[in-house]
Amino acid sequence: MNEMSPDEMPPDEGFDPELLRLFDQASAAGAPDEAFVANVLVELRKARRARLVARSIVAAAIMVAGAFLAPYVARATLAVMGSIAIYPVGFVCATLLAWRTQRRFN
Repeated sequence: MNEMSPDEMPPDEGFDPELLRLFDQASAAGAPDEAFVANVLVELRKARRARLVARSIVAAAIMVAGAFLAPYVARATLAVMGSIAIYPVGFVCATLLAWRTQRRFN
């Protein structure tokens, strides 16, 4: 095991030397720090927004599909069970199944 304290370790312990070289080149080239950070933050916000939109579209599509399929599932449940009391349960089960499917793939 390593007997050195964190203060005694070299500063590049565990880092990729190629990555450190690239960072050194970028800072030596005079890359604008604030502009770079702002640009990265903008890109992260765009990616987060795109994921949110994609998840919302998938959720809406599953809800619409569930809404159209729920009556058929309920009818099939009634045909199998032969009881009118099962209709709400079939609708709830179909809704829960659609919700669980959406959660699983996102």
